[in-house]
Amino acid sequence: MRARLCGILLTLSFSDAAAQATWVVERAPILDVSGVSSSGAVTFANATGGTRLSDGRLLIADRGENSIRVLDATGKLLQSVGRTGDGPGEFRSMLWAGRCGADSLLIWDLGRRQATMIGSSGAIVRQFPVPATGDSAQSPFQFSCSPRGAIAYRSAPRRGAPHPQNPNIMGVTAAAYRIRSDGSIAQRLGEVPAGEVVTMVSPNGGRGAVPRPLGRTSSVASLDDAVIISSADSASVTIVRGDGRASHHALPISLRAPTRAEFDEAVQATASMAPPQMRQAVVQQMAVIPPPERLPPISGLSVDSEGLVWVQTTPPGAATLDFLVMQADGRIVARAQVPRGITLFEIGRDYLLGSYTDAGDEQHIVLYRLRRQ
Repeated sequence: MRARLCGILLTLSFSDAAAQATWVVERAPILDVSGVSSSGAVTFANATGGTRLSDGRLLIADRGENSIRVLDATGKLLQSVGRTGDGPGEFRSMLWAGRCGADSLLIWDLGRRQATMIGSSGAIVRQFPVPATGDSAQSPFQFSCSPRGAIAYRSAPRRGAPHPQNPNIMGVTAAAYRIRSDGSIAQRLGEVPAGEVVTMVSPNGGRGAVPRPLGRTSSVASLDDAVIISSADSASVTIVRGDGRASHHALPISLRAPTRAEFDEAVQATASMAPPQMRQAVVQQMAVIPPPERLPPISGLSVDSEGLVWVQTTPPGAATLDFLVMQADGRIVARAQVPRGITLFEIGRDYLLGSYTDAGDEQHIVLYRLRRQ
């Protein structure tokens, strides 16, 4: 069903999902690698993202050590590249990392306002500022890269109005961009509601903000010829083409109130993204923040190796993850469920790569087999 609304093509996809396939993610992982091995050796300290290479090796961005860890197909550490610093091949704070084209890993260093492309050997191919020097644009927060290397990003949130019942909760907006390989702005996609953040105080008195657990959020997904932006306020996405044409797609996602257990899990998931010395403070300050009235309809967008967009419909920290899988035209082609609540790094043709934290607060890199049916 289609309609015209305010000059944007509106497509209702509710009838698409019911008749589509359910893709299977096997319950037992192919690979499970602990951050610290049984012998006590550190494989990685705090993985922020990664990619699986065509030969089975893994490139993992380790923000705990500001380095790239190269693991073999069995999870054994082969080498580390990079270190903390401000020189060539050095990093300050790895905020995001993900596949960008074939056998390449893109890393966003928030501290240096710099992107780094890593090749299949683990070596640094190039580093470039985003936005490029001389460009006027907001600083990145979340990146996405297509199978052929087209890059888009959503900016860091900008604070808006405080929540009417709790001044520690702030509404935020963000801008979306498509960029060239040198970091220059190729297309400005506009400003969008980006959800909510909670103001925080660190143990040393510093002030900042983190995403509200189970709060509304928005994401971008980069395809070769379009960028998909999820709405923070509804179960919908907007697809923007390279020529500026936009279409709006409502998705078949039911809205409901969160349970207390879901909120507590989301608090732990939020805290796990903070440095270890900050995690307890995050949990304590989140304890006084009320859960939202409704779960966010969309928790994130991911682009797989085939150019399909995976729309996460379960909240962060959930015991399992549910997805709608969507084509570039907005049509839903499948549903999928991950049997464990992981942080998703990458979706390949026949696998999912991500991480989870065990009961002992140890992070693991995990690989699951995917069967597209």
